[in-house]
Formats: sequence, C-alpha cells, structure tokens
Amino acid sequence: MGVRWGGPRPFGRPARSLLFSFLIAGLCLPALTGAAVHRVSPEGSISAALVEASAGDTIWLEPGEYFENVVIDIPVTLTGEGRPHIRGQYRGTVVHVLAPGTVIRGLRISEAGTQLMQDMACILVEADDVLIEDNLIEEPLHGIYVKGGNRIQILGNRIEGRLDLIEEDRGNGIHVWNSRDNRLEGNEILNVRDGIYFSFADSTKVLDNHIHDVRYGLHYMYSNHNTFEDNFFEKSVAGAALMYSNNIRFLRNVFARCRGFRAYGILYQSMDDTTAEDNLVLDNSRGIFLNNVSGNVLSGNDIVDNDLAIQLNGDGGDNVIAGNNFINNLSELLLDVGVSEIDWEDDQRGNYWTGYSGYDLDGDGVGDRPHTIQNVFQVLESDYPEVRFYLFSLAAETLEMAERVLPILKLGRSQDHAPSMRPLSNRQVPWSRVEQRYDRASFLAAAIYLLATIAPLLALVGMSRQ
Repeated sequence: MGVRWGGPRPFGRPARSLLFSFLIAGLCLPALTGAAVHRVSPEGSISAALVEASAGDTIWLEPGEYFENVVIDIPVTLTGEGRPHIRGQYRGTVVHVLAPGTVIRGLRISEAGTQLMQDMACILVEADDVLIEDNLIEEPLHGIYVKGGNRIQILGNRIEGRLDLIEEDRGNGIHVWNSRDNRLEGNEILNVRDGIYFSFADSTKVLDNHIHDVRYGLHYMYSNHNTFEDNFFEKSVAGAALMYSNNIRFLRNVFARCRGFRAYGILYQSMDDTTAEDNLVLDNSRGIFLNNVSGNVLSGNDIVDNDLAIQLNGDGGDNVIAGNNFINNLSELLLDVGVSEIDWEDDQRGNYWTGYSGYDLDGDGVGDRPHTIQNVFQVLESDYPEVRFYLFSLAAETLEMAERVLPILKLGRSQDHAPSMRPLSNRQVPWSRVEQRYDRASFLAAAIYLLATIAPLLALVGMSRQ
C-alpha cells in the first residue's frame, strides 16, 4: 500500500494574492539576475558544469546515466528530463551538498559506498535551506543524510535499500543529525536499516510518509519538539523506537504488523511529556512498550489485535492513558508490579476494553464497576512468557475465577474506574489507510493447541506458588 498523498490546504483570498505575487516575482527572478541553464548530456560531466555555473543557475541533465560523484558547492538546481540516473559506482557519497539553497529534483541516484563510519550516502547534506524533492534513491548506504544542516525539506522521494547487505551493514533511509526546523513529507522508505533516524534533531515535522520492511520505522534519540502526523509505519521490528526525548506529538499515524520476539508497534524509553492522539496500533507482537516514562498522554487511539496491548516496565508518574479503544488484544497489560500507577481515566472518560465484563445499570455508557486490567495470567506471564498460549483456554477462565475467590497472586492495582461500555467514537483514527483483512490461521492453530495441552499450565501455577 502506498503513501496517501495529501494536497495543499486551501488559501484565503489575501493569501492567494500574496502567493501569486511571489510566483510572478519568482518567474521573473532568473531574467533579472541572469540565472543560466547549463545542459549536460550523458557524455558530458555534471562536475564540469558546476565549475561553470553561478549561484542560482540550473544544471539540466538530459536522459541517461552519469557515472560520477558530485560535489555541489554553489547553490544551484540540479534536475533534468526523464529522471536522469547518477551512479556513484559504490564509491563514497554520490551527491554531496555543501551550498545553502541547493535544489535536487526529479533524479535517480544510486550506488553509494559501503563505509558506515564515513557517513556515505546517496545524498549527503551539510548546508542549510536545501530542497530534495521527487527523487528515486536506490542501492544507498544511507539514503539521505542531513549532517548539521537546518531547514531541510525532503519531499516525495522513494528510498529503497540494499537487500544484498545484512541489516546491520545497511544505512538509514533518512538520517538527521544535529539539525532543526526540517520538513519530511510524502516519502516512501523500505529495505534500509532504520526508516528515519533522528539524533539531536529538533523542531521538525514528519508528515504522510510510508515506511515499511525496515528494522525501526522511526528511530529516535535526543530530539525534542517534533511532530509526526499521518505517517504509516508497518512490517518492521518496531514501528517507532523513541528514546531520551521530550515534547513530541504523534497524531493520526499507523503502527502496524510489527512481528517478532522483540517487536513493537511503539517503544517509549525515557520519554517525557509526549502526546499520542488518534493513532492506530494494529496487529503487533507488542502494541505499546513503556519504560521509565513520565508526563505522557495517550488518548483517542485504537489498540487492536496485538498479542500484548501494553507492556509497562517503569513509570515515572503523571502518565495518562484514557479515551482509547483496546480491542481484541490477546493480553491487555504486562506490568512490573513495582511501578507506580498509570491514570487509566481522565476528567471525562476511561477506555473501552473488549475484556470488560461489567454492567451499566444507570445507562450512562460507563461501567458501574472498575475494569481490572491485569489478570492472573498476565501476572504469570511476567515470569513465564509461555503462559500466553493458554490465555483463552477453559483452564485460564477457571483459574481467574478461583483467583477472585481465594487470591494467591499479587495482581497489582491497575484499574480503569470509568470503562466505556461501547467502543469510543474516535475522531480521526486512520483506519482507511490499512487493509482490513487479517489471516486468522495462526489464532485458530493456537486455540487448538490450547485445548490439547492444558497439563503444563498446572505445573506453571504450582511453580508460581513456590
């Protein structure tokens, strides 16, 4: 499934008039400044054309292949007809941008070198105010590497990594380091190590990208005040791995189909004061993993069909998880019982849980008794992960009823005191972006396995009593 391309927002009349004035001025500017167009054929040299160019000129490539490594040290527009192909022949960086205001548009760029320690990339940017738009990037190490540049726009590119390299030897699709005030929009990234990697990158907007078949769709460290909207992260080890940052907003993203022993839809490690609203966390091994977090809000999200909805290993306090739909997850919560309590409801509402078995006598849509989020099997699962195989068995239900009558385990105090009786009508959860067809064969096989193998369960319970 491709990226859902979003069109521009409508302008009011004054804004349209101003935009028209700027457009006319932009069309006239080359004539006023004497900007030139330098045409290059495949028999010629891009580097030679750059030597002859002045600031503001255009280097126009004719269709064909160009076997060279290019250094842009003067602000030009590098573009052409029929997506001309610049090939680095696996030596070094293919296009190295050193000039502020450079534009790279409509090209095919491939065959970067393979030395990760030397930051080799198909496009390496070490300048401000660069636009990289509508390019096809193939066989990179890193696809686009922003190294210290600010106000970079990376728009509508496709970046496809090398399957002939093992994952550890690949670079990242878009790597942003020591940078701020950027815009990454409408890109598709696949078969690289990490789709987008942020390190010390602040105040950036990441919009409407499709990232799949990578290690981490978004790998994120020491980067603050960023916004992620309408992105689609799927079929990776983690949709997003977020670490050591604060003041991040996630709105209307999809984190789907991340499968494996240590796979996550979203992983939070030492994240503070983030907001996640109207996201879809669908069909992952673990939906949301939280460790050493504080001041975070998760509201209005749909957490659906995950093996484990939420795993909480450390809670620094003031975290709120309210107004979400928890639907058809095998386990709802895996909790370190030593942590403090999450707030499972805010001033207006709790969450909807398909596992809630309460009632609503006054008809206000809110359950009359709290929903205990962690049951006996989810406690045992902390020490014996294999117990998840028995979650829906008759023995599991029997053990849960016995635990209510004669408690033997410390279940924790995690309760939603205002559980919704019906799914909450979330405003903008992006269900339309995913194919709603799931293979249930694995669930059927698991059910048959549960019915056939109850005896080991009794041994696990006996071990837990010791």
